[in-house]
Amino acid sequence: MAAIRAGAHGWARRVARAARGSRTLSFSQILRVDARTVSVPQSPIRVAQLLNDACSNEAGSYLVARGSHGEAVSLLEEVGGSESPKELTFLPFESTDKLAQRSFWISAAYMLSAALDNLYGDAVLTSAPTVTSSMGASPDGTSGYTYEAVQCARPEPIAYGSNLFEAESNVAAALASVFAASHTPKLAKDDVDALEKEMKRLSGAGHDFIVEQVPWDEAWALFARNPLKLDALLQFARAQGIERPNIPIVRMSKTSFVDVAPWSCEDAVLLRRTKPIKATKILGWSAASLPAHWSSIAPEAQQVLLRLRGIAFPSSNDLQQYAAHMAEVEKSDHRALGLTQSLFFAHDSSPGSPFVLAHGMRLIRKVERVIRDLYDVFGYEEVQTPQLYRSSLWKQSGHWDKYREDMFSAQGFKEAASESRSCCDAHDAQSHLFGLKPMNCPGHCVLFSHQPRSYRELPMRVAEFSPLHRNEATGALSGLTRVRRFHQDDAHVFCTPKQVSSEIQSMLRMLALAYGVFGFGNRFELVLSTRPDNYIGEIGVWDAAEASLKEALDKSGRPWSMNEGDGAFYGPKIDIRLVDAMGRKHQTATIQLDFQLPERFQLEYALADPGETRPGIRAGHARPVMIHRAILGSFERFLAILLEQCRGWWPFWLSPRQAVVVPTYSSNEPEVHDRISAYAKQVRDQLSRGAQNGATKPDEPFLSPTMAHHALEVPSRTRFYVELPPHYLQPAGETLGKKVRQAQLGRFNFLVVVGRQEAENGTVSLRIRDERHAPAWHSSVDPAPGAPQAKVQDMWIWVSGV
Repeated sequence: MAAIRAGAHGWARRVARAARGSRTLSFSQILRVDARTVSVPQSPIRVAQLLNDACSNEAGSYLVARGSHGEAVSLLEEVGGSESPKELTFLPFESTDKLAQRSFWISAAYMLSAALDNLYGDAVLTSAPTVTSSMGASPDGTSGYTYEAVQCARPEPIAYGSNLFEAESNVAAALASVFAASHTPKLAKDDVDALEKEMKRLSGAGHDFIVEQVPWDEAWALFARNPLKLDALLQFARAQGIERPNIPIVRMSKTSFVDVAPWSCEDAVLLRRTKPIKATKILGWSAASLPAHWSSIAPEAQQVLLRLRGIAFPSSNDLQQYAAHMAEVEKSDHRALGLTQSLFFAHDSSPGSPFVLAHGMRLIRKVERVIRDLYDVFGYEEVQTPQLYRSSLWKQSGHWDKYREDMFSAQGFKEAASESRSCCDAHDAQSHLFGLKPMNCPGHCVLFSHQPRSYRELPMRVAEFSPLHRNEATGALSGLTRVRRFHQDDAHVFCTPKQVSSEIQSMLRMLALAYGVFGFGNRFELVLSTRPDNYIGEIGVWDAAEASLKEALDKSGRPWSMNEGDGAFYGPKIDIRLVDAMGRKHQTATIQLDFQLPERFQLEYALADPGETRPGIRAGHARPVMIHRAILGSFERFLAILLEQCRGWWPFWLSPRQAVVVPTYSSNEPEVHDRISAYAKQVRDQLSRGAQNGATKPDEPFLSPTMAHHALEVPSRTRFYVELPPHYLQPAGETLGKKVRQAQLGRFNFLVVVGRQEAENGTVSLRIRDERHAPAWHSSVDPAPGAPQAKVQDMWIWVSGV
């Protein structure tokens, strides 16, 4: 059997070096043009004219421009003069700068809005559009635009009133009336086809987009019968800090169409005209719940929003290419793979809490094993804290005020019943109220503070895999990517300010090792998010913390980018975006500095000098710095990424189905059948995780006296998941060909065939999984773990099953 193990490992190594597959390019991608930079003259000139003068033959390929200061510039604008950018970089649709895509899709969104107006008139109220860039190099399932609408008769004109407060009250009352009168929307296929046909007509007509600023009163009059648009105007006024600002609006030439400008869509600008939008597709529609700021106005309204998703391209060829790509991607959807591979399923008895089956647990345990082995190397101690905490703890941590809407409360039935019968006040009622933990940080603070701490104990690194619960909206739940019950490789490090940089470096090293083991290599991005406007604490502390993070990022030797002002209110953070085989980016890992929780929980450690004083804390003590750290993030979400990355073709070390024993019977003689069946079980037992050191009866419920000592031995690191389906042992069961076909569809890495000859000779016939359709990502699995070499290599050996 050792030879089989060695052969298996050698085969797995050969597969890891397989060549990557190629992809087909569309016609427009073959003829694509690159971004083009042009100097801006001193005298005023329209951007479209500047583009035409610079490259008249290719001018139609460029959609928008990026100024020399990074600003988005529409072809509709005029440049020139002292305040204009010195250069403009014109961008085609295929540019790596996603500004071109966003602008293309926001323009297509306004065409959809115009189509809705033309077909349904006053029967539909539209909101403002949103747009999402593709995560990778090519458009993907997240790409395109979204438009929300309400199928409802327009109300009477809404008055502004005497001031902004009165205007907000009037709009809120109108929204409440509209939502109360609305119902769950429905859209027939004929309606979708009609919308696509109308958008095609608008594109062919070559309407110009016109963006202009209009006075507040004129804008209010334009949208007076659409409270959704008026609410957008009020949000714009609040953001500007002006009661009646001028409002940017969008018009379409030769039509009566008018809408609010896309001021909330990052830096997207509009195209010059509709003509470049040659191919449009409405990807789907759904009934959506009201967002938080509207649901409070109409709490009884249930999924009254009609949410339309669409995408557009410069040519029908690009749209066909996208459709073919998405059809292929759908085959890799983790929800479908989870069912076909018997990994997990969802049930209405507990929405958002997946039922993980045996093969799914095998995967999760192997993923956990990688992280636990890294914990051994990098000095983390695993702990376990409670699932339920009193509301008083959540108030102390700040979650009761800032996170309560996303938490689950819990209370004993006896306490709830007694409170309903008594006249106790709210304080007594809340003393019996508990909250299911959505994160581990408050519990780890309690753990740190339960005994005196010294500087000698720092850094103190604690980790936990306990389940967490967050009250995600029902409509947002999706497979394993958005759930209510999940597990994290959650850890918190308590350290001194001087230790922050080295701890961050250690975490980045740990992260790189983990992603390398799972086949992602260097396909992840590091982003530093700095102090936001609503920060707490002293600026000097923030500056020192951000300097420590920058130092650690620089020493990591990896490229990183800055995201100004996007840090958490309690500290700066490093976000890690994982790039999968299809080029999609996933927010997985995070490293966050926290100044708030150590203060709220009055955490402290004894300094080396007992006479040293720090502001706001007793002499001889200091507050530790708290670092929140996750490498994979949610295990459920990471498993979904792995599923879609592998498409069920698991590499040997990670596979939940490493081998299957396939008995074949060429004789109907009972004695021969029994002998082959007994031998098939012996092969399974010797290869599988169930038997070691000669134990031959793993199915017995109790260990025999001669086997008892084996239970106390250290487990072998050469265990495999080897299966023998019971129906394979039936004398009149399926043929060998059908069994092999089933095993191939089950993605078993190895097929161990045994028959009469193998049973007599004590051998097996080994077949390898058909790898012709396996994803190319296997080639990126390269241990090469580096320092500390010995222990991390040991970890690799464990998970590889060598």
